[in-house]
Amino acid sequence: MGHATLEWIYVGVVIAILTWVGVEAWTGEKILEEVPEDAETIKVIGQQWLWTFEHEDGSVEVGKLTLKVGKTYKFEVTSKDVIHAFNIPSHAILIDAVPGRVNHIWMETTTPGEYLIQCREYCGLLHYNMRAMLIIEE
Repeated sequence: MGHATLEWIYVGVVIAILTWVGVEAWTGEKILEEVPEDAETIKVIGQQWLWTFEHEDGSVEVGKLTLKVGKTYKFEVTSKDVIHAFNIPSHAILIDAVPGRVNHIWMETTTPGEYLIQCREYCGLLHYNMRAMLIIEE
């Protein structure tokens, strides 16, 4: 077996691995993007320097978000002024809030408790104070 044959085997293995990684990444992205049909939609609006949450029933919460355990929620995230980043660290939720654009992310609530919501994009002088509480109730 000559060098040319080994090189072609090597190229074939590399292409196979890259194809496998690409398919796995595409599958994972598809799973993340597909929101369950029973998900309740919550509009998340970032503005200097607070979070506003609008529920489907029209109720509005400022600085806190109250959800029920065992339900699925879809967040429609946007901003009124500058770029923010909606982050719930305990639930691995992180998505940009951009003026004029609506980004989507979803989560399923499993454990009751109180969790931190914060902005992860520097948005001005009081950025450090742009926090809210996620309260998941029974």
